Amino acid sequence: MTLIDIFTDRYEHCGTAEKTHAHQQGLWHRTFSALAINPTKRRVWLQKKTPGRYSFDRPDYADITVGGHYHAAETVPDGIREAREELGLGLSYSDVHPIGVRQTAVTLAPDYVEREFQHWHLLPIETELEQIPFADAEVRGLVELDLDDAVQLADGEVTTVAARYATRTDGGATYTEGVLTRAELVPNYLALDQLYLRLFLAADRYCHGQRRHLFW
Repeated sequence: MTLIDIFTDRYEHCGTAEKTHAHQQGLWHRTFSALAINPTKRRVWLQKKTPGRYSFDRPDYADITVGGHYHAAETVPDGIREAREELGLGLSYSDVHPIGVRQTAVTLAPDYVEREFQHWHLLPIETELEQIPFADAEVRGLVELDLDDAVQLADGEVTTVAARYATRTDGGATYTEGVLTRAELVPNYLALDQLYLRLFLAADRYCHGQRRHLFW
């Protein structure tokens, strides 16, 4: 059982709840999210999740690099735990660049209502795809994109871009060349506030040396 803090819709703490119950009842809670980038080589990484991690049938989307729930009583910086667990890298909160809080509500299934205050970050790491262990069992693999290609894909200028894949297998990670299509991106993140595009543009600004007001 995972206990998480719950909040009012104005982000006022009002108690705790078991995570599954929070989703079933549509209770407001916090999450930590990060988009990992290589600023020097202008690359961005997305995550492929291991099947069966949800209570509903979820297509095999290329999701944001890191995302997870804060445990009860954790502070905002404590969320770096998610990045360490999912990527398998020794990271501290000083390694990420906070870019804002996104308040979002969406019903993904009858028993899964997502009402979240998402704390968003950029995670700049000067490394190669092959050097990211992605040790957590919930991570099936990573997808590496050129940042300019990622912007065009999210903006709808193109529907397919070149991609490199790291995929977990019984014998270890395998690395392949391929493509990523726009249909493989999370639909909710392409609609309304265009989260993919905003994050990729924030990453582009970061790569050009900008550090303030990246997300807005």
